[in-house]
Amino acid sequence: MNLPNRLTLARIFLTCIFIVLAVEGRPDAWLALACFITAAVTDFADGYIARKYGMVTAFGKIMDPVADKFLTLAAFFILAFDGLIPLWMVLAIAAREILVTASRIHRMTGGQVIPAEGSGKAKTVVQMVTIVVALFYRAIPLQGLLGSCWQGAIFVLIILSVVLTIWSGVEYFLGLSKERDA
Repeated sequence: MNLPNRLTLARIFLTCIFIVLAVEGRPDAWLALACFITAAVTDFADGYIARKYGMVTAFGKIMDPVADKFLTLAAFFILAFDGLIPLWMVLAIAAREILVTASRIHRMTGGQVIPAEGSGKAKTVVQMVTIVVALFYRAIPLQGLLGSCWQGAIFVLIILSVVLTIWSGVEYFLGLSKERDA
């Protein structure tokens, strides 16, 4: 098993630790934030290393997006259950992530690899930033005007996350229909 695949498995393991720490609540909020950031860094690192050093594998092509969705969706659901993000927004994100990931995996098993578009990459960055900002607020629940501003920033970021997530999903499925028509 090569290094990128180990990083993907480490992200799954870190996600499990993140969930435990995040569910524990405030005393472990900083550890949960640190665990999430570490897992998010492995997302960047595994893909970079795999492409740069020619270590792309079938396992990585399938498990990397699964590990990514496991991490982000776990965080979004925890934040929704804490009341920091509206649940309906998380459900919209989850629906897109599950549909696109399932479609990609199905196509990969048939030999067709569909690379992520720019909107999909932007979506991932915005989702990660949204989660980090919300987890930071969760670790230090700010009060007064500063707290209200921070909550406003979280709300703007989650709206942007939902819009980019839905847009990238629409773009993905429109691209598939154009391929069929060509």
